[in-house]
Amino acid sequence: MEIMVGLKVNSGLSGTTLWERRELLRSQENVHFVDPEQFCALAVSCRRITRADQSAAGLKGLYTEDEGKTYFVEEELLDRYREGAKTPVPSLELV
Repeated sequence: MEIMVGLKVNSGLSGTTLWERRELLRSQENVHFVDPEQFCALAVSCRRITRADQSAAGLKGLYTEDEGKTYFVEEELLDRYREGAKTPVPSLELV
């Protein structure tokens, strides 16, 4: 049995969970996970950026054309940041 912290297990697409989808992305060389504050700073920067969300993995993403890198933030962390929650929430982890 799988238990996930902060999220329900979602085994929908390709038989993988949110955690597994995120781990696949984390393993890619041109992918970086950032905290919500860094993500928002990137979103309003002067860089050439396009959205690169991965809804199936519960991630909001930004792709920087000049660097060829994609920056992701977990949706639940971004939501808490937007709501003004000051306490950091640990990243999605298997228990």
